[in-house]
Amino acid sequence: MASSSSSSARVVIAMLLISVLGVASGNDLIFVACKMAGAPDTEFCKAALGSVGAGEHAKSYKELAAVAADLLVANATSTKAKIDGLLASGGGLQALYEGIVDGGRGSAAAIRGSRFREATAGLEKAATAARRCEDGFGKSGAPPSPVTKEGRDADRLAELAVRLIGIA
Repeated sequence: MASSSSSSARVVIAMLLISVLGVASGNDLIFVACKMAGAPDTEFCKAALGSVGAGEHAKSYKELAAVAADLLVANATSTKAKIDGLLASGGGLQALYEGIVDGGRGSAAAIRGSRFREATAGLEKAATAARRCEDGFGKSGAPPSPVTKEGRDADRLAELAVRLIGIA
């Protein structure tokens, strides 16, 4: 119990320092952002945002939200390329991921322009598209999805960006 309260105290102190000083190192800001945003999987949050230089060098929650949206675009672009390689004509699946890429780009631009409602709407559409892809494979008699991990990550990145917008 003591370690839980001391951990909570550290988060509060870090948040106070960030708000008073207005700056923190990337790792501190990422840690606090993942806690403040209520990310369901804080390890995923920290690993994702810390995986790129833009996350490490972010100075605000808004910048971290944009990083999460950019990571969604990278994930969806890679997943679409994987699908293109697996399926000669993946039609609907390819279109879903193309929509995620376009929506993620638009959302990242909207975040940078402080158009948070627009960004949130685009991110929610992207998450829905990723789930629709997986749902299509989940139907009886369908083969297992070749992009389950990528789809789950796209959904989590979109959700993370929305949560970060909420605290930006």
